[in-house]
Amino acid sequence: MRNRILNSMKNEVDSYRTEVFLHTKVGCHICGVAEQMLKALGRTLPLKITKVLLTEEDELYQRVPVVFLSDKLLTEGKIDLEVIRAAVVRDRIESGSINSNL
Repeated sequence: MRNRILNSMKNEVDSYRTEVFLHTKVGCHICGVAEQMLKALGRTLPLKITKVLLTEEDELYQRVPVVFLSDKLLTEGKIDLEVIRAAVVRDRIESGSINSNL
């Protein structure tokens, strides 16, 4: 019962957060820095960070770290938190998750 309640609470919290996808590769130091930057941003905006591990065959491999919101490329190489923040806020307004009159 307790686990079911905890899972339900986690699903409710996850549905509130905006999911961003961080494309990375093994051994990429700057990808780790990008993840920490996104986690820091997540302290002020409700984010769910989903890491996508790329292989050498992937088109984005040489451009990591790469951040997507849904299917929209937000930033690559150098992470621009202001671009990500603006896109997340715009997405939340458009989806009705926050009031645009605030």
